[in-house]
Amino acid sequence: MRWILLVVAIVAFAVAFTTGSPGLMGIGLVLGCGGLLGFALSLAAARIASTAQPEAALIIDPEISALRAKANLAKAGAATSPQPITAADHGGHLDSNRTA
Repeated sequence: MRWILLVVAIVAFAVAFTTGSPGLMGIGLVLGCGGLLGFALSLAAARIASTAQPEAALIIDPEISALRAKANLAKAGAATSPQPITAADHGGHLDSNRTA
């Protein structure tokens, strides 16, 4: 179908550029632009369809539940981790060799 749209666009532009009639030129330009737009959209649709995942590969409910449990465990582990050392813990000085 996309190749038909390309051929229609080429023929329409050929008619538009070779005719002497303003009406035929307008129709040719409209059909040519429409054919090129349809060709570009059909190329994009084919590209998207070729890289899309099939429905069978979608995540199912047990896998979602397992991922949520794993995320909750990671969140709970991050909440109990020790706090990083700050300058206030060392009396305001991080580097004891540094002079003021």
